[in-house]
Amino acid sequence: MSGFLWGLLQVVTGDVYILTISQFFIEYFIAFAFVGFAGLFYPVVQNALQNGKKKALSWIILAVFVGSFSRYFWHFVAGVIFWGSYAPEGMSPYVYSFIVNGGAMLGASILCAIVLVILINAAPILVLPKTSNQMLRDSKKKA
Repeated sequence: MSGFLWGLLQVVTGDVYILTISQFFIEYFIAFAFVGFAGLFYPVVQNALQNGKKKALSWIILAVFVGSFSRYFWHFVAGVIFWGSYAPEGMSPYVYSFIVNGGAMLGASILCAIVLVILINAAPILVLPKTSNQMLRDSKKKA
């Protein structure tokens, strides 16, 4: 849902480029909604975080890349179908879309992974279930 809202936010703020209705729908609603696949890792991350940060951070990074790749897939498809005509002469629309969208996906996913690693190291309580949050607070009070 948050990915879908992110796409909707881009529409509301005017940060969109619309070629056709189908391109608009694919790139701003479907693609961003697919970021939500990262959320499938939430229970695994919670469980791993209760047993130590190192394994949880690995799951978080994997989740970021799964969500990013899921979004990238749709931008790649739209790139081939709608943006392929912008490829340099002689370049395949597939290669063009792969390079342009793949570079953007890689940069965004690395940045997101870094931010989440910093955030989880600073405040793991944001991801832990309430019972674990309370136990963490109680252990800090005792220390």
